[in-house]
Amino acid sequence: MVRVSETAETVVSAFADCESTTAARPRHWLPGRGPRRRGWPRGAVRAIRSRGRWPAVMPWVTLRHLPVGRGERLVTRRWGGAAVSASFPFPSLEDPAMGTGSGTRWVGVLYLVLTFGGAAGAVCIAFRFDLRMAETAVTLLPSAGGLYLSWATFRADRREAAHGYGVGEIADRLAVAVRGQWESEVRVRRLNDPYPLPVSWQAADPRFGESWSLLRELAGDWPSDRPASPSGWATGPAGLAGTGGEITQVFLERVPTRRLVVLGGPGSGKTMLLIRLVLALVAERAEGGPVPVLFPLASWNPAEQTLESWMAQRLARDYSGLGAPEAGPADRPGQVGRARALLEHRLILPVLDGFDEIPEPFRATALDAINAALPPGQPLVLSSRVTEYGDTLAPARGVPVMLCGAAAVELRPLDVPDIADYLRRDAGGQGTAAAARWDPVIRLLGTDAPVARALTTPLMLFLARTVYNPRPGEHAGVLPTPADLCDPTRFPDTADVRAHLFDAFVPAAYRPHPRYPCRWSPQQAERSLRYMARHLQHTLGGSGDLAWWQLRRALPPRVAQVVTGVVLGVVSWTAATVVGRLTALLAGLDSGWQTGPPAAIVAGLAGGIAGGIGCGLVAGVTGGVVEGATHLLTTGQPGWLPTMSAYGLAYGFAGGIVGALSSRLADRRPGTAPESRRRGLWDWRMCALGFAAGAVLWFSFRLNYGPTAATVGALANGVVYALAGGVVGARASSLSAHRPDAVPTVRTLWAWNWRGFSGGLASGSTIGFTHWAVLRIQSLLTGTPSYTFTTALSFSCAFGLAVGIAHGLTGKAADLTAAVGPAALMEQDRGIFRRLWIVVGLAVCAAFLLCYGVEYVAQGGFSYGLGRGVPGGRGIAMSPPHILDRGLAYGLTVGLAAALSQNAWWYYTLTRHHLAARRHLPMDLTAFLADAHERRGVLRQVGTVHQFRHIDLQHHLAAPGPSQEPGASRRPPLPGPRFPLPPVRER
Repeated sequence: MVRVSETAETVVSAFADCESTTAARPRHWLPGRGPRRRGWPRGAVRAIRSRGRWPAVMPWVTLRHLPVGRGERLVTRRWGGAAVSASFPFPSLEDPAMGTGSGTRWVGVLYLVLTFGGAAGAVCIAFRFDLRMAETAVTLLPSAGGLYLSWATFRADRREAAHGYGVGEIADRLAVAVRGQWESEVRVRRLNDPYPLPVSWQAADPRFGESWSLLRELAGDWPSDRPASPSGWATGPAGLAGTGGEITQVFLERVPTRRLVVLGGPGSGKTMLLIRLVLALVAERAEGGPVPVLFPLASWNPAEQTLESWMAQRLARDYSGLGAPEAGPADRPGQVGRARALLEHRLILPVLDGFDEIPEPFRATALDAINAALPPGQPLVLSSRVTEYGDTLAPARGVPVMLCGAAAVELRPLDVPDIADYLRRDAGGQGTAAAARWDPVIRLLGTDAPVARALTTPLMLFLARTVYNPRPGEHAGVLPTPADLCDPTRFPDTADVRAHLFDAFVPAAYRPHPRYPCRWSPQQAERSLRYMARHLQHTLGGSGDLAWWQLRRALPPRVAQVVTGVVLGVVSWTAATVVGRLTALLAGLDSGWQTGPPAAIVAGLAGGIAGGIGCGLVAGVTGGVVEGATHLLTTGQPGWLPTMSAYGLAYGFAGGIVGALSSRLADRRPGTAPESRRRGLWDWRMCALGFAAGAVLWFSFRLNYGPTAATVGALANGVVYALAGGVVGARASSLSAHRPDAVPTVRTLWAWNWRGFSGGLASGSTIGFTHWAVLRIQSLLTGTPSYTFTTALSFSCAFGLAVGIAHGLTGKAADLTAAVGPAALMEQDRGIFRRLWIVVGLAVCAAFLLCYGVEYVAQGGFSYGLGRGVPGGRGIAMSPPHILDRGLAYGLTVGLAAALSQNAWWYYTLTRHHLAARRHLPMDLTAFLADAHERRGVLRQVGTVHQFRHIDLQHHLAAPGPSQEPGASRRPPLPGPRFPLPPVRER
């Protein structure tokens, strides 16, 4: 990837795997073969010569080495008068504050080695020596990994606190990311191809801004960090008129208060002008000064979020490192994010785009919130359509609201000579056959013809050139002719011309490209784009942000519950039954298929952690049915199937209660109202479900204790579960995939979460002791053996530790100099999914090994397997391999459940496959979105989300059907209130 200024005569692009992050100027140049330097990256270096030969002297001067993205470094050098920038792959910086150093990798490696080594050593010692010391070693060795992890975390926390960034340095690094983000977006949107359109503006109607005398007075009274010199202020509103790059001078020098409203019609170039302003402000920014950041207002719901909170969430999501806690005395006792710290220090210059995209009922509230959040003296830019902003200033009902202390400009229609020159130049230049095809249209410019009135905005010019102009290497004869737009019969008014250009845009963008072949036909692409537009318009309430993690809302909740539960059930059966059988074969045990723990119990508890009661029930039943069928086929005993299925129902419900309670305790923020106040104190539906789930254990109890005692035990269990369901069932019934905070994870950092741990320990203990008490009652009634108190205590402690560990991960800082794109964010989330599965699984395994090991040493061995489908309750003598198998089964399944509950990639994958099976979207949706953005120009990218090229294009595609007939009504319904942007949760 190479970026070169327009004055460059020679481009040198290097494609290599970088060995060093600080490449110096080249030492050797070989004529005809290009540059070569000792120590430069290995790989092919290709030089493109402009005048057929290499110059004898090549004065390279290194300008800057800037990290621009994940795994890339921007290297800019000057060669004579030409500036050349290239991005080279480079390894991650070993910076403790960035969280990418080798220390983190070594912690993980040593943890794996110690955990597995300790477990394996414990088993070997137990079989090799028959000594009490050996049994002690069996207990202690598996905990070595957890001890080292705790010690390493303590050191890492202190190291990160010592190497924290100041807000000024954070702002400087953010400015690099903002510049790289919008330079890349300008290139993708082809805003400078063939050259920037000369967008001009004039002073807006006086009713849209403050009086000029008041602006001068306010500028003198308001506090400001770097006020403009009064000598540069415009003498009146007429002095704000300008064209193109003058917008920077207007904002910084001519507007006394540096608060500007940019108004314009649909497609008039407001966003294009703001992007140009952002890049210019970044270039002129002083070190440690405010950073201009463009915020699309379409995703803000002012009725539910303050402006500061919404901007902080956008910053933390689009620039992932800003979500990390910023240490400092002012942050005690509750730490704030780096994004909020930048906002509080006024180091963010808000550029608020698309005020008109806020639903009409909330615009006055939004403008009032902007006035309240951005105090006097703080610069800002706001863009809006003229009509929508005017309606807010003069509403039919309510009090008028105006942006305080702001001047206003209005974009003008493009001039006729500029339109003609641009169309001809994009078609190949004056005198070419492709440019001559525009002559009938150009002759009508400046008249009242529909095509002349339509082609006065940058948006319509972009659509027209995409539809009618050939690409390099493409023959113009195969394309439709622009003269068709002059037909008054087909296009009697401007709306028909606009609708025709929108209709023809997607097929034109996906026609065969000479350099970029497309995997999707125009029909497939249009069908997928229409579905996504309708998803935004109807499912997300008119939002313009196409976020991949919000696509899960198109997935029916039952589908997500069933699929996730089935996966966890199969994984638990594999880990408990199949691995247990292999362990029995390798260790020479006689327990056979009963070596591992009941798969139904493991699956039910894990399903509850992953997705609440619904997922827990499906997972428990799946694990129970598969395990019961396996034992039925291998032993021929019919009691296995109902026994295991009953276990699955009961522990699926209990696991849902435990998982939801511990998750909400772990994620609860100060100042939030308890859910019981919002949902009521009692849930009768969950109460009935809990009683049924508890009472179904009669099928498990009857084989060992008989019908009478089983009835007593089932009723007791049902009452306990009914109470739990009535009190907390409503909170536990939601699926994690559909919770508002189910958003991508960024980084992981181990930190003990006492709320999650205490909730898990308490609820896990309740389950263990309830089950033990019920079995004890039946044992007293029938005189049959039952679990001991120490066995119940071991399970309670082990499960409490497992749930606490699953919710003991917090966020960690990412690279502040990189604007994370959608694909990179998805890759991060998928990597965190794998990491969570491994780390949490190993920690849970260690917890179970420790708790069962302590009981094994204290009791000198114990029995397990009472009532598992065997009449008479024959117990199985527990040995170290049994303990190891239980640790592996719970670790593998609970680790997977924790990973599923704390990221968005899994549910996005489910949704993608579901929609692809229904032919709504392509299977490789990530590649489709990237192609639509980078190659076709249909989408644009703003931070971590995609958006349609223009909101009018989204509305057009979301219409009930392809509107091919001229004169048809094409105005989409007004978007209703939308959901607020979900907070970024860094796990």
